Amino acid sequence: MASAHNINLCSQGIALKSLFTDYLVVVAIGYMMAIAQIQFTHGMADGELGLSVDDIVYSYYGKRSGSVLEAKLNGSMKLNASDEDRRKIINWVHKGASEKSFTSMGIRARLWIPVV
Repeated sequence: MASAHNINLCSQGIALKSLFTDYLVVVAIGYMMAIAQIQFTHGMADGELGLSVDDIVYSYYGKRSGSVLEAKLNGSMKLNASDEDRRKIINWVHKGASEKSFTSMGIRARLWIPVV
């Protein structure tokens, strides 16, 4: 019958102990950096400080309560309209988005002429 070997970290040399300790330190630092990256990337998606389930949902699934136009005006197209124009356009969409109400609300219209 084979004898049981008592191999544990206490019975190992300083080099092996140092190897395991350094590995755990590097993994812990990487874990903390990953948590910080997630916090900075997704932490304010719902408008509140701290990471929540809503932050992850808004970041990966999106906030589906508004229209596509509203999502674009508050997202990637935010810099293309002033805050006042964005608010007017979003209110226009919520009121039914008729062409007559668009011109009567005083929203600045920009004429885009395609180059042919």
